[in-house]
Amino acid sequence: MVDKQKVINFLQDFGCAKLEHLQKLFGNENDNFKNILYSNMVSKKGDIFVHNTRRINDNMLVALDILCKYKKRLIRFYQGYEPVYITLLTNEHLLYHIIVANEDNKKGIVKLINSYPLSLPKADKLILAFPDREELDNIDCEIPFLYTTYPELVVLNNEEEENEEESEENT
Repeated sequence: MVDKQKVINFLQDFGCAKLEHLQKLFGNENDNFKNILYSNMVSKKGDIFVHNTRRINDNMLVALDILCKYKKRLIRFYQGYEPVYITLLTNEHLLYHIIVANEDNKKGIVKLINSYPLSLPKADKLILAFPDREELDNIDCEIPFLYTTYPELVVLNNEEEENEEESEENT
């Protein structure tokens, strides 16, 4: 059984999470996490758990979807502030920022990304989640990035693969 207070603290920090997020991040695929509902600090709407001081944030749910894909490589992760929803450190000692855009702010997010490093905290790589592929060609960022569309999390480019292919061609 996962420590109830750790889950409540997580939800207080991140605001909301799907049941599958909690199961992956806390390492218990069979737990339904109903024990945290009795504290009157957490409520459940469908499969989403929400801390009572927060609201459901769709962008945070997308960022948590991405974080769960990196679960096996995680050392540590932190909640960030818009547009960097989560910063994570991998076991390769790489610092990633998960940046989520929506229809209303995607053009502004592209400008912010293109002005890196002045506009965002330092990171080794970025994971960019956009609602569509429309902005991919407009991104001109100095650091490697992965561009994905949501809700399916379809990766449209993978800078890591492109860099590996280039180095293989040069050898």
